[in-house]
Amino acid sequence: MSEEIKTLVNQRLNKIFKDYTETAELNDLKEELASDLMSSAEDKMTDDTTSEEAVAKAFKEFGDIDEVINQVVNDNHENEHHKHAAGHTFNIDDSGISIDNGKLLNITDDGITVNNGKTIKITDEGVKFGNLVINDNGINFNGKLKPSKKSKDDFDSYFDGAFDDFDKDFDDDDFNTEVHVETLPLTDEYEFDYTDLDKIKINYTSADVRIVSTDDDKIKVSEYISRPNPNYQMRTDVSDGVLKISQGAIPHFLPLKIRVKIMLPKGYTKALQIFNASGNLQIQSVKKLEKIAVECHSGAVYLNNLESQNLMFDISSGKLTLDHVLAKEQLTISDRSGLVNMDTVATPKFNISSRSGSVNAIDLNGAGNILVKSGTVHINFAQITDDVNVENSSGTVKLKMPENDSYKFDLEAKDGIVHMKQKAELVHDIMNLKEGTVGDDPQYQLTVRAKSGIIKVS
Repeated sequence: MSEEIKTLVNQRLNKIFKDYTETAELNDLKEELASDLMSSAEDKMTDDTTSEEAVAKAFKEFGDIDEVINQVVNDNHENEHHKHAAGHTFNIDDSGISIDNGKLLNITDDGITVNNGKTIKITDEGVKFGNLVINDNGINFNGKLKPSKKSKDDFDSYFDGAFDDFDKDFDDDDFNTEVHVETLPLTDEYEFDYTDLDKIKINYTSADVRIVSTDDDKIKVSEYISRPNPNYQMRTDVSDGVLKISQGAIPHFLPLKIRVKIMLPKGYTKALQIFNASGNLQIQSVKKLEKIAVECHSGAVYLNNLESQNLMFDISSGKLTLDHVLAKEQLTISDRSGLVNMDTVATPKFNISSRSGSVNAIDLNGAGNILVKSGTVHINFAQITDDVNVENSSGTVKLKMPENDSYKFDLEAKDGIVHMKQKAELVHDIMNLKEGTVGDDPQYQLTVRAKSGIIKVS
């Protein structure tokens, strides 16, 4: 970097900041601004442009710096007021809300506690007020939360060719794999050989990430950033058979938008691991991977025309969409406060759990478990290959079974209503319980449990 540009930028910033009281936050902001403006000025340097002109253009393009400073000053004043209100330390971040480091109050994805759980504790296991405990086992006054009985997982069938015809649905000509030109400036482009790789790890805090298949023999990674700055650009590393692609530094005060495009060769068949704390993720037309693992805290995750041996998703406060997806061994979904949508999805074994969300599927193929704590379950099965177990603590369960299937069923809504629309031989037939057999030669067991709500099977 030009020392002249560095000096000119610092001189201008010193003149602007001298009218403000020095604080740690403003010093951090000043460093971010300096880095951003120096990088911008360097980009504007040409044979016909002087350093003074380049710096002037960078400042003009940035806009009103005083407005940014005043925003930081005002935000800091409000935060200090709340942080130490009544002598307590108040904290809000991605993990949740806490007072006095969680001792007085702690709110996270795992639940809510007051006074370290001695006064109030609310988790998946139940609700505790002092010594009063309310959970799936009833009400007691011994002050102990006992985990409710978990569903037994006895769905260990293997992929045995039941979905051989499913591959025929995959026709690349029917899917749009075009990668549109990005509106953000291109800041980085890398190519990597994949022949010795066992895993690709992608780690971003906030970005829109798109991964598509390519006929090329190299992994191609392109990054587009709203504020071109070497500090903000991606970091890459290849070691021990792992390619790591990570987000660069994150400005604390300045807004930053990032888009990442990754072209994955069709010859790469190993593992793909993706973490994107906040942003959208799209994976399209990727086939024959051993494993895909995705963790996303907020945003939309969309997979289309995809095939892998194993698929794993950990989604919080977002939307997961699977469209024409085949998991040849297992599909695992853990969702919190989100929406799961599936269209033409096949797997011999699925394990799907959702807390405060909904699970919807059209043409679902396979067998396994669906557990929802609070929400709705709407499933249209195209093919069932083994036992299916569905539980919903609070909400509606609607299942459309394959025509002409023969199976046993056990449907119970503890405080609700059960509707069995298919012609069946009933063993038990009351308002909240239906048990019996459909057809003459049952091939699997359908078990549905709901504590409150409606169960409808048709």
